[in-house]
Amino acid sequence: MPSAGYEPVPSRDSEDTFVADIDDNDKVLSKTLDADHRASASEDLETAQHGRSSRGLLLLKGLVALVLLAAGTAAICCNPHKLITGVAPHLSHVDTYSSSTADVTFGLGLGDVTGPVVEVNMMGYAALPQTNTGLHIRLRSRAFIVGSKDQGADFAARLIRRLKSFIPTADGSSTRWLFINSDICMGDTAVRRAVVQQLRQRYPGVYGERNVAFVGTHSHAGPGGFMQALLPTLTSKGVVLQNFDAIVEGTVRAAVRAHDDYQRRLDSGTRARLSYGKTRLADAHIQRSRYAYEQNPKAERDLYNDEDQDHDFGLLKFEDIQDRQDGSQQITPAGFLSWYAVHGTSLYENNTLTSGDNKGLAALLYETAQQPDRLPGQNTFVAGFSQALVGDTSPNTKGAWCDDGSICDHKHSTCDNGKGKERVQTCHGRGPAWGVDAYVPVSPTGGYDFASNEIIARKQVDAARSIMSRDLAASSESQDEYARMTQLTGPIKSVKMNVDMSQYTIYRSDGTRAKTCPAALGYGFAGGTTDGPGAFDFVQGSNNTDHHNPFWDVVKRFIKNPTPEQIECHAPKSILLDIGEIHKPYDWGPSIVEVQILRVGQLFILIVPGEFTTMAGRRLKRTVSEAIIKAEILPEGMAPIVQVSGPASTYGHYITTEEEYSVQRYEGSSTLFGPHTLEAYMDVFSRRLVPALKEGSRDLPIGPQRDFDITKSWQLKTGVVYDNAPIGHSFGDVLEQPLLSYPVPTSKNVSRAYWEGSPTRSANSNITVSFVASNPRNNLRLEGSYFEIQRYADHGEWTVERTDGHHSTTMRWTRTNEFHGSSKLEVGWDIEPYTQSGLYRIVYYGDRKYPVTGKIYPFVATSSEFYVV
Repeated sequence: MPSAGYEPVPSRDSEDTFVADIDDNDKVLSKTLDADHRASASEDLETAQHGRSSRGLLLLKGLVALVLLAAGTAAICCNPHKLITGVAPHLSHVDTYSSSTADVTFGLGLGDVTGPVVEVNMMGYAALPQTNTGLHIRLRSRAFIVGSKDQGADFAARLIRRLKSFIPTADGSSTRWLFINSDICMGDTAVRRAVVQQLRQRYPGVYGERNVAFVGTHSHAGPGGFMQALLPTLTSKGVVLQNFDAIVEGTVRAAVRAHDDYQRRLDSGTRARLSYGKTRLADAHIQRSRYAYEQNPKAERDLYNDEDQDHDFGLLKFEDIQDRQDGSQQITPAGFLSWYAVHGTSLYENNTLTSGDNKGLAALLYETAQQPDRLPGQNTFVAGFSQALVGDTSPNTKGAWCDDGSICDHKHSTCDNGKGKERVQTCHGRGPAWGVDAYVPVSPTGGYDFASNEIIARKQVDAARSIMSRDLAASSESQDEYARMTQLTGPIKSVKMNVDMSQYTIYRSDGTRAKTCPAALGYGFAGGTTDGPGAFDFVQGSNNTDHHNPFWDVVKRFIKNPTPEQIECHAPKSILLDIGEIHKPYDWGPSIVEVQILRVGQLFILIVPGEFTTMAGRRLKRTVSEAIIKAEILPEGMAPIVQVSGPASTYGHYITTEEEYSVQRYEGSSTLFGPHTLEAYMDVFSRRLVPALKEGSRDLPIGPQRDFDITKSWQLKTGVVYDNAPIGHSFGDVLEQPLLSYPVPTSKNVSRAYWEGSPTRSANSNITVSFVASNPRNNLRLEGSYFEIQRYADHGEWTVERTDGHHSTTMRWTRTNEFHGSSKLEVGWDIEPYTQSGLYRIVYYGDRKYPVTGKIYPFVATSSEFYVV
């Protein structure tokens, strides 16, 4: 059965089978139509092979060409930008089509995407008890725009490209791209589509399907309910529109700020410089599925010295250059975007405070250090910590251990439950701070995970700082790839398409074929990981040859019993949830995924819709590098720099090698589209996307798209009904006042800009104040704060020193009476060693919802004053 999207043609003679230069149009058009395999295009092509229908199709094409030509002529006369977009832009600068020799520029911005911080199930662990109760740090989307400085455009060439393609192609500038790194668990199709739609309306022809990448940092500590597929929203009782809207609103705000920053550089003539460097960071992650990794061929593992993790920390540096009167240059760092593979699971499953986990914290720490006098979210320096080959990584670097102190089973990650049964529930990964009891008194969860989170975050901060401190001129000729910086000068390009991964056919060079399957999850998926063990008697490493509880066979038949064809396609996976074939009330899992490449100079960023394991990602990078070299996209002798970034756009769960898939640990069992999933992605990226990067190549077809209205999704999460103060109290009453004074902790390494000491803080310097509260869901306070810690300044006014966006503060909300609607809020502050002494107070900003009317009114409460000495 042919794919609803497309399937590659058998010919493997050239990497240009699908994407050709402009002069090769007549020869390639029919191949492109056939390769895309869209239903309408396929039907037209078949009809064109018959007499009268063929003449009708040619007449239709001729009419379309005349309309486009007339529109293009008018556009050239009146407004050249209208030639492509059909709408006059709200911009003074237009991207050039050909940017081979163009200077590059950039724009950076960030926005608050913190959704409801209480009463919403958290996304990542899929644990029903993990409903958030407060806030650790605010979540941000960070936007990075890279584009060309050139103003002119070869409009005739763009018109020809438009005329030559009768297949819908992705909109948006091909020579400017926008990378969004968001402190959420993963990218999502519905969120990305909503963001793109708003940007498309605001900046017609500039941002669109082609050039906007939406990537999640993979934090497991944020609120859920924002995804298009049904399955990931089950624990959150469906879609939580308040969270979805917050993510979209904050992400668009970040993109708008980045766009304004980009325009400022163009308008002012500020010179920009982009460069890339990398270092090795080996002690901030660990391989959590070593048994699966060992299934890969030894010869292949030996290529990497049997290092079972990708230790590369890559970084794209953004700098501004200004000429001084004395002829020297002032070089100012503006930000960076980095990639490193480590799961966002430093904070354990028992944590209920909303947080960006280690990558969100790393960004906050770096930005605060760079601009210490600005509050979080108000900084102009933007630090991006994005994911890489994250699939089989863990931040719990002390390994997985049983509760009795023994090491977990190597194959299944199980422990003896004391009743002669092997179970996963007591096998847990331990972070770097585990066992250091000094961390426990100041931990918001009473455990080691918050200190471990800070350690992993600071290791990434240190890696980024080591690259940012390199001098480009001094390091560009270094023979050590881990000491070198490479300047990136263009060209700039982005390519994207949608692919139906439920039935994608791979035509191999030896004449054989392989095919993907509709999405399904295996029994090993329910076994969880050592970062978050599963429930019941599920274990990792359980395939169709292993014994399992027949009760779950009954359960899966109740949901959807897989067909014999589906069982055969996914073998050796034993299917538990056949989500790709369940479409009521809407799709339980994805079929269509979004794939994308962003390019600037030698750097090629692969935007992947899922979590690639270490070896799977290595194979993808190697295949894409070879395709880039073969297609002669770079000058001879220049090596491509390939980065993998995800989970992005559509969440397609995991991607393993076929060898890893065979043993069905969590990652293999969560590889949705069967054992050939990786091979399909390698084919798509190397034979569809890479050739489209060539100068003058045809625009790629959009590919299949599925309509989805997020407002009509399953939504069972109720809103706030009302708030009431407890009897005898008013809103904002202080239930627990601070002490009269608190000491500043001492440290050997005290710096206002950057504290390099231990994560441990003194329990004597831990402040807790509680108020009669309202439900924080009444007002998310995006770009604001639920509270402020204020200091009385020398000029006689109160100044804001800390907010709910700082790492040293926490906010915990507790419902004290469900029926009455009363609650309290605790504000915590662990005083840092560099804190300025003086007189302080804590101000709480609440919003109460009245019964009956449902109207919401704000109120303000203030604690008593206290000294920090």
